[in-house]
Amino acid sequence: MKRLIFILICTAFLGCQQEHKTMKPYVIEVTTFKYLESVDANDFWKEDAKIQANYTSKQQGYIHRESGYSDETNEVLVIVKWETKEDADNSMNKFMKDTSVVKFVNMIDISTMKMTHYTVN
Repeated sequence: MKRLIFILICTAFLGCQQEHKTMKPYVIEVTTFKYLESVDANDFWKEDAKIQANYTSKQQGYIHRESGYSDETNEVLVIVKWETKEDADNSMNKFMKDTSVVKFVNMIDISTMKMTHYTVN
């Protein structure tokens, strides 16, 4: 029985190693910010859903997006996975100029916005 468990663990471990080796690198974009005090939370999250459906998910290199809120820091966290850093940069450059996202951008306290990119190999 111990031998069978050992074989199963080794097989699972080696399978995970193979999956990691064949996985394409990608970029995780982590953005935090606060929305303006004058903004209604429900309105903000409705706009956030629109950004997800109508803008971010349509960009080249998009893989996945999720967002959340911290009651501790009053910050919004947005995590987006991109195929490349160039895809992430292109999306953000377009985002700040795109008229379809103006309402969302105007809800953000831009002075609190921080963005970092991480490469996953």
